[in-house]
Amino acid sequence: MESIADVIYTGPWWRHKGLRGLNLCIAILELASIINGYDSSVLNGLQILPEFKKHFNDPDGSTLGFMSASQNFGGLVMLPIAPYISDGLGRNRALTFGCFIVVGGVILQALATTVGHFIASRCIIGVGICLIQNAAPVLIAELAYPTQRSTLTALYNTMWYFGSIISAWVCYATLRTLPGSVWEWRIPCLLQAAPALIIGIIVLFIPNSPRWLVAKGRVSSVPTSLPSFNPD
Repeated sequence: MESIADVIYTGPWWRHKGLRGLNLCIAILELASIINGYDSSVLNGLQILPEFKKHFNDPDGSTLGFMSASQNFGGLVMLPIAPYISDGLGRNRALTFGCFIVVGGVILQALATTVGHFIASRCIIGVGICLIQNAAPVLIAELAYPTQRSTLTALYNTMWYFGSIISAWVCYATLRTLPGSVWEWRIPCLLQAAPALIIGIIVLFIPNSPRWLVAKGRVSSVPTSLPSFNPD
């Protein structure tokens, strides 16, 4: 009887067509952490933009803190529900659902005219991000090839910082190039939707997790779940 070690592919992943395709799918899923990093940090940059402060009547420190923390309020509401959505609909559909919630919240945020409107939109974004953060890392872990699983799951957390850095530079760019324009703060807000829109659409074409299929009793679907990604 063969052991697992006898059938595991141990060569470089970039030399195998199946693993290249699989890791490309996972690379798209890694963007989910960038969404979280960007949104968690963008309020820091918005607070230095004169047009943002002018638009919301120069909010004081406690109001700014509430505007920033409101994303977490939405996350707290979704937190007890997200695992059931992910297990019930599947990781892919749950991820798409969360991404489109974020896109809707971002549009409302960019169109905000009052502090209350802005806070409500941030809460909606928090709901979507909570669902994304529940589904994306699980799907990565369940799709990743065994020899690469630890690296790819660790990379997911690292991508948060890329999102944070991007948000800082975007705010700096609009500060320098769009002074006096309302788009000085709206563009950084709208760019939050870009990775969410990309993931929300592409994830529908990424194979379902074989582990989720087995858990749902759809064992017959497992052989067709990752046919072109099998290294053997």
